[in-house]
Amino acid sequence: MSGRRNFIAAVILGTIFGGLALSQPAVAAPPSSTNAVANPQPPAEAPAARKFHATDADGKSVLLNPLGHITVIVGTNEDSQDAARAAGRAMYPFQGRPDFALIVVVDLRHSIASWVPSMVISRMKVSLDQEAFELKPYYLKNGNRNNPRSYSHVVPDFTGTICPQLEWKEHDEKLRIIIFGVDGRILESLDGLEAADMTKIQADVRKAIQAQVDLEHAKIVAAGKPQPWWPKPVLQHPPIGTYAPFSTKNDDD
Repeated sequence: MSGRRNFIAAVILGTIFGGLALSQPAVAAPPSSTNAVANPQPPAEAPAARKFHATDADGKSVLLNPLGHITVIVGTNEDSQDAARAAGRAMYPFQGRPDFALIVVVDLRHSIASWVPSMVISRMKVSLDQEAFELKPYYLKNGNRNNPRSYSHVVPDFTGTICPQLEWKEHDEKLRIIIFGVDGRILESLDGLEAADMTKIQADVRKAIQAQVDLEHAKIVAAGKPQPWWPKPVLQHPPIGTYAPFSTKNDDD
């Protein structure tokens, strides 16, 4: 029983991405094609990305794949505590960016924790409060003076309402991660992860963010408008600051 309680206290501490031009013989168009050429129909738009909604430990409704963000969903359970903490640390350099979000989903299906959900949620809130202090320096480094606690989300799944939507099977002892792109679509979906894999995950998230940084910069250049020295322009995808790549050797826990 004590091991389970330790999990509840620790699991949250760890709390992204014209064949028609070929020449063809000229043929007479059928009568019905005249209107089609004169009044071309707009191309069909791709269907909107599926939205994944959840309720976090604070009782807030959370969208797991918001538009405009590289969102990393970390799926953890009582067997993947170490990897979850490593995942949280690997994401520290991106915390506080306007285009990044980290959401932890705790799979508690068939766990003893589901017997006392109020106690589990209370402990999660305490852990989130503590985590906010650790995140503050990273927020400031990324130019964000807001309280990290307001942007920290942990979603407990006691009854299997969230994990099945993400196609996460039960009884998976390893960490699972989904990286959503700015369009709300999945860039990567990985499972069977351990702490040692977080170096690659960090690099993948950086790559996804950098792609948006480059795209925004290209748009600014194409617009031909000089950027003022002061006040500094507000960018949705500001340049990524320098940081030491994640390594399990630096994981002091």
